[in-house]
Amino acid sequence: MAERRSALFFFFLLCVFLTLIASPFASADERDKFEYVAGTGLEIHTNPHGAKVFIDGIERGVTPFFSHDLPARTYLVELRRETYTEKKFNAVVLSNSRLIVTMEMEVTFGFVDISVHREEGSSSSLPFNPHLSVRGVDKTLNTITLSPNNTASVKMPLGNQTIHARAFGWEDASVNVLVSGQNPAAAEIFMKPAEFKISKAAQSRRRFNPLNSGSLGVTEYRFEVTAPGTGVFKVIDSDDNIVFTRQLEQFDTWLVELTWDGTDSDNNKLPAGSYTILIEASPLLEEQEEAQVSEFKLKTEINYSLNIFPLSLESGIAGLSFTPMPHTMPAKSFQVNASILFNNSEYAGISFPFKLALRISPFERFELVSVLNFNPYIEHEIGWGASGSLKYNFFDGSNPVPIAFSLGASYAWASNTQSAASGEYPLSPGKGVGFYTPLSLELEKISIVFCPAAFWLGPEGIVPELLLSAGVMYHGGRFNTGVSARYEFDFKENSNSRLLAGAEINIFPAPSNIVYSILGGILLRDSSLGYYAGLGIGLIF
Repeated sequence: MAERRSALFFFFLLCVFLTLIASPFASADERDKFEYVAGTGLEIHTNPHGAKVFIDGIERGVTPFFSHDLPARTYLVELRRETYTEKKFNAVVLSNSRLIVTMEMEVTFGFVDISVHREEGSSSSLPFNPHLSVRGVDKTLNTITLSPNNTASVKMPLGNQTIHARAFGWEDASVNVLVSGQNPAAAEIFMKPAEFKISKAAQSRRRFNPLNSGSLGVTEYRFEVTAPGTGVFKVIDSDDNIVFTRQLEQFDTWLVELTWDGTDSDNNKLPAGSYTILIEASPLLEEQEEAQVSEFKLKTEINYSLNIFPLSLESGIAGLSFTPMPHTMPAKSFQVNASILFNNSEYAGISFPFKLALRISPFERFELVSVLNFNPYIEHEIGWGASGSLKYNFFDGSNPVPIAFSLGASYAWASNTQSAASGEYPLSPGKGVGFYTPLSLELEKISIVFCPAAFWLGPEGIVPELLLSAGVMYHGGRFNTGVSARYEFDFKENSNSRLLAGAEINIFPAPSNIVYSILGGILLRDSSLGYYAGLGIGLIF
């Protein structure tokens, strides 16, 4: 009797296996799967979701689909989703088990024959180079390549689809088409010439200093046009004199860009002051010659006291290596920097600290700095840390009194702060929160800086360290260099007090935006002496 039961059970399992093998689902795709798990009922998943589920011809829901009330037997399951191929398979539901079905739906495509034409009566002298785009299954715009006679046969998902056409000098056009899996659909698009207009005028810098290097000493103007044309760029001073004129090249695309470096028509630097930028543009076609000339005006200021120059970011605060400076970058400017040091100290041994830093000014007189550093040691594990600071400038040194002044705050975090292999960057004051007030005397090419600061070393106590720093920076035409020192006085434990001093040079050759840095100095903690040297590279915009 037991042998007969075993034979029947084996025969039943064989039938189930043969049913699965014969199922259209089982042979459709390797990604389509059956799986039996503990439980009861039928569970269906599709990619993508949202397919309608029909069981024995009756609609039962959409995927993901769960049913726990199906009696044990074989069912015909159909999955339908718009623009996707219908799927059919046999599902064998067993007692005391749950069948999980995973199905990859396949997009069904049709073809569309597209042709693009000029509107009847349009000028034959206007260039006609249309570009088409349609939205794919993933909703992204896909570009269609047209033949020389502006036709194309395109494979598209079934259903209602929209085809967009765009050509410089012509109004945008689109057409809706019903794509079916039977015969190719036909779509014709007619485009008419666009009215000549200019719009969206903008400039990269409202204020700039022509004595700065690279792109920091120029401002860029951008505007959009709708059709081919020509234009003139003019600079007008406060006395309504035209001091600079440039004939613009013929417009052959929507976006027009040009730069101005603050010179007059004889290539001489213009004096500081406010200037009006006037751009006049007119259409190219003869039949549009009577159209009104389009123009726009912008105000641009030349300010020779506006110094855009790179600062060290080694301590997590923009300035010299050990002295925060009150200067901030012009709005929308930023500096990125990477550097590596060789650091040797009696306290922790040899390490090669590496730093990535970003300095940015989201709006006038305000500046943010963020730093991520790694500190690999020869004799210890790798430490790492992060720091950031913000600074607001009250006086920039351009007033009658050449004084610059700012208020700032900083925060730093580091790993392994209780061990010799700390993640603290060697040139930073450590882990904690600080407030600082940099003040500088601005001479012609020299900044003399003094900065007191209070620094709380986290939960170790409420009594802050006192940080006193000072430095001198020389501003050259293509470089700046300086020396700085910081004394960190720990009121709780005098042996933790430190003296740090160093020199640096930042080189930014024209016309690039690249900055090269060389730095070195000493670190003195009680009787423990260390030294460092390093190289850096960055970009400033």
